[in-house]
Amino acid sequence: MRLPGIRLVRDGAPIPVAEYTRTIRIGSRRVPETVRPERVLRHFSRGATIVLQALHRQWPPVGELCRDLELDLTHPVQANAYVTPATSRGFAIHHDTHDVFVIQTHGRKEWRVYPPVIELAGKEQRWSSELGDPGAPLLEMELAPGDVLYIPRGFPHDAAAREEVSIHVTIGIQARTWLDVWRHVMEGAPEHAPFREALPIGFARDEEALAAEIAAGLPELAAWLEKASGPEAAASFVEGFWEARRPVLSGQLEQVARLDSLGPRTALRVRAGATLQPGREGGDAVARLGDRVLRMPAWCEPALRHVAEASGPFAPGELPGLDPDSAVVLCRRLVVEGVLEAPDG
Repeated sequence: MRLPGIRLVRDGAPIPVAEYTRTIRIGSRRVPETVRPERVLRHFSRGATIVLQALHRQWPPVGELCRDLELDLTHPVQANAYVTPATSRGFAIHHDTHDVFVIQTHGRKEWRVYPPVIELAGKEQRWSSELGDPGAPLLEMELAPGDVLYIPRGFPHDAAAREEVSIHVTIGIQARTWLDVWRHVMEGAPEHAPFREALPIGFARDEEALAAEIAAGLPELAAWLEKASGPEAAASFVEGFWEARRPVLSGQLEQVARLDSLGPRTALRVRAGATLQPGREGGDAVARLGDRVLRMPAWCEPALRHVAEASGPFAPGELPGLDPDSAVVLCRRLVVEGVLEAPDG
């Protein structure tokens, strides 16, 4: 493993990465910040928590869970794992700027959740000790394997392992907010010429005059926002979410290796976590696959919709509007793209 896929924390403080990583060589290339397992275990024996970051990118079952949540919530989802030695604590009191589901998988851990000191803390309201004492806990509880604790963003919390090693997985919901929408809309502001005009000469010496100029410009801003925040802005904001959903490709090597055996009667199913949104653009059928868009003749659209709406296994020969050979070609392409899989593959 390499950073940032792992980090070590003890009693609220990160352990310097130089203490458990080194630079190695693979062929002629230097690979920095590569983990030294013996040093990680040494720090663990001294009370350090091992944090496995972006676990959804490393462990397929966790990745599938996160993708299912993403498709239901349409908010990005991530996962970390925390391995804490007995009677130890990794992090001091802090709040997260995303919602968290804590899933206890091994051992027991004592949790305390405090009232928020900032309402709906976002990326700009990260935790700092300068925020003050959150007061008495709202909730104190011990999590055992199988327990799940939901902590909304902005609620300070801390935790400590009991008499054995504790492992929990946090599923973080990176909520998209109205701030994100307005930032997206404002990305088009530089194209509006009046916004590029220079401020009045001497503006920094006359705050009242500048405030009056700002107030006078509000109708212009309001008119531009009304025009810029229409359906096209909403569509591009939504498209940004789907474009960030990469295909889930566990077991894909075997699926691709068996493509030649895929025929009109081969049982196929939509891969768990796949995104397929069929539609029309101009005279073409399109298949939006998250981070990619496929274009094909318009007569493929009914077959694409059949695939997208399939609730169980189907065979290529069942696709409407296509002859058997064309159906096989389409299905092979969708297997390559990570949309379909053969259940027995």
